[in-house]
Amino acid sequence: MRVVVTGANRGLGLGLARAYAARGDEVWATARKPSEARELEAVSRDAGGKVRVHALDVRSDDQARALAAAIGDAAVDVLINNAGVSGQWSTSLQTFDPEEALRCFDVNALGAIRVTRALLPNLRAARGKIVNVTSLMGSIADNGSGRGYAYRMSKAALNMATRNIAHEVKGFGGIALALHPGWVKTEMGGEGAPEEIRDAVARIVGTIERASAESNGKFWHAKGNELPW
Repeated sequence: MRVVVTGANRGLGLGLARAYAARGDEVWATARKPSEARELEAVSRDAGGKVRVHALDVRSDDQARALAAAIGDAAVDVLINNAGVSGQWSTSLQTFDPEEALRCFDVNALGAIRVTRALLPNLRAARGKIVNVTSLMGSIADNGSGRGYAYRMSKAALNMATRNIAHEVKGFGGIALALHPGWVKTEMGGEGAPEEIRDAVARIVGTIERASAESNGKFWHAKGNELPW
């Protein structure tokens, strides 16, 4: 199986690259600055050529196309759009920063679209799965506390993009889903998060494996339950 993981320099992305490599899958793992992604480079060395590290800033159409050119005509079974940024949690209307919101939107929502669009022929060839790593904070129905304007809005936009993509890829047997990994101890999640990376990664891989046509266009928790939009 061939898997593409964006934002693989640390956290969940690194864990996913490591997990798929351990299974013997071919992994294309991306990072904005591969030269600084030492743990990812170590995973690549240990995998004996199964993990290929590629430079990718998801804000760049040119770099997304360069990734597609490097992969060539090879089919992609799974694309995990994991690259993302957080915003200020304690924002209110008075402290809302439009520039921060634009940055979150560009990376978290448009980034997934850029990469998916560039790899669409490869995904079509495999009837592949597109997994957009989102957050329960992007759920409108679940928003009981407010705040976090930039991050919440960007993930809500990613959820809508997932639903749109699902309509397009079902024609060739593809699947697109929005996946909430849980609250995980990553740089973004913080040390206070209850979930370990290895446990979250195992659940994510399992959920992707089980994803079927009935999963298409839906919002899932990595534990396997469907979440409210």
